[in-house]
Amino acid sequence: MFKRELLKNKLYGAVMIGLGALSVPIEWDATFFLFTLMAGGGLIFSKENWIL
Repeated sequence: MFKRELLKNKLYGAVMIGLGALSVPIEWDATFFLFTLMAGGGLIFSKENWIL
């Protein structure tokens, strides 16, 4: 499941989810977090390279 060429996808996905999680206590709204969770989760679980 872990391929070296997909490492950038997983890092960018984790960073996106982290930024979304940090925005929740600032604005007390989880809308941006849900969008970043969908995009970041897609990057983490993708089987092809999306980040070049």
